[in-house]
Amino acid sequence: MPSFCCMINCGSRGERDNVRFFRIPSNLASYKHQQQLRELAILRRQKWLAAIRREDFTEDKIKYARVCSKHFITGEPAALKDTLNPDWVPSLHLGYGYERISEEDGVKKMERYKRKRIRQDVEEAGPSDTPLELPSEDNIEDVSVQENVQNSQGVQTDITNQDFISMKVELSDLRQQLKKMRDLTICVEVLEGNDIKTLYYTGLPTYMEFDKVSNLVVPYIKTNLNTVLSPSNQVLLTLMKLRLNLYFKDIAHRFGISPTTAANYFKTVLAILCLRLKNFVFWPERETLLKTMPSCFKEAFQENTTVIIDCFEIKTERPNDMLAAAQTWSHYKHSQTVKYLIGITPQGSICFISEGWGGRASDKIITEQSQFLENLLPGDTVIADRGFLIKEFVELFGASVKVPAFKRGRSQFHPIDLEHTRAIAHVRIHVERVIGLLRQKYTILDSVIPMTLLSVKGDNSILDEIVFVSCALINLCPPIIPP
Repeated sequence: MPSFCCMINCGSRGERDNVRFFRIPSNLASYKHQQQLRELAILRRQKWLAAIRREDFTEDKIKYARVCSKHFITGEPAALKDTLNPDWVPSLHLGYGYERISEEDGVKKMERYKRKRIRQDVEEAGPSDTPLELPSEDNIEDVSVQENVQNSQGVQTDITNQDFISMKVELSDLRQQLKKMRDLTICVEVLEGNDIKTLYYTGLPTYMEFDKVSNLVVPYIKTNLNTVLSPSNQVLLTLMKLRLNLYFKDIAHRFGISPTTAANYFKTVLAILCLRLKNFVFWPERETLLKTMPSCFKEAFQENTTVIIDCFEIKTERPNDMLAAAQTWSHYKHSQTVKYLIGITPQGSICFISEGWGGRASDKIITEQSQFLENLLPGDTVIADRGFLIKEFVELFGASVKVPAFKRGRSQFHPIDLEHTRAIAHVRIHVERVIGLLRQKYTILDSVIPMTLLSVKGDNSILDEIVFVSCALINLCPPIIPP
């Protein structure tokens, strides 16, 4: 909190007085595409500086200057668009008499403003069946006429015009609070045209990318009279779960539904995403690889590199079944895990992702029994870590595998082996970067997976669908390897 107020002859201090401080409005560069709002922001800044009237103000001082709540009738400045509000510019206790008004006059001015807003709301709402005539601003304080209003039960109730005005003011305040709550509600309309929010809630770089993914899925989401969320909001709910790993109870509060409904929407849309994004994780043609080969691979391995592979593990809860617990135990992670084999192209896109295996399975077994080897062609080169003892399997398909050299009891590497290991490590690090990006962008993969997401639906588990959809969405993001 700033230590003092910049108004002339104002002694408010943050550590001593119970006041709030507000920045001097900026020109709001965020409104550069909204000319009308930008002009309002510039005008408001000028009026604030004119009300403060400090000759010693420079741009550096304005940046850190603050105005306390004593100079506003309601204790805080009005919204940018609310130009008729008396608190659009500070007007109390200015210290030199410029537009200076007493607190009593300020309260009356604010009441007139609220009554004017109420009349505007009534006029915009149109005529009603039982219209009530509002008193004018000039004689509102002297109104003592009472209207006898007959309620539905036949009881006579005396309501003065002043009471009516108070109720309308309260209704107006409630409407403003409701509008603020609606602005905080998560929905597709909130993300529209806002790439920053889209990236935060979905992981996709732009709203246009989210719209493309949504259009692929929405036609296949079934709806009925009992459907609470629209199909596009169901897609947003699913991507938010993948991106932020929120509890279903939290998601339910955000979307105004029950946790059970949120979980059902997530599982249903996830299965559709898995089918519709199937072509987003594919093994490219060799001609395509050669045309787009990054320079770092050309220098180290000419143009023979086809894929870089590695395994990554996702921690899970411990199963109650002893056999399942033994199969998912990972000595490397010292916990229960599910292991996946991932392959990326030299360009950094994910071209292969296996189904989930227990953490006990070795890299060699997963590579051999998955469908990875079926994609290899004669002359292809696979880059892997030392744990992938798959040379004999790869050579059966006419391909070769490059792994770092082993010491084999030697105290140090031979110079040739050292250079070979350095070249492999220089390019193999990219698969680690992709795995790190996958965990960072979709945090559900960097947490402990509950047993409810390990249940099998058809041929794959829900976790398999989560991993595949996350990999497909990563391929929609900009590549991490420079050309």
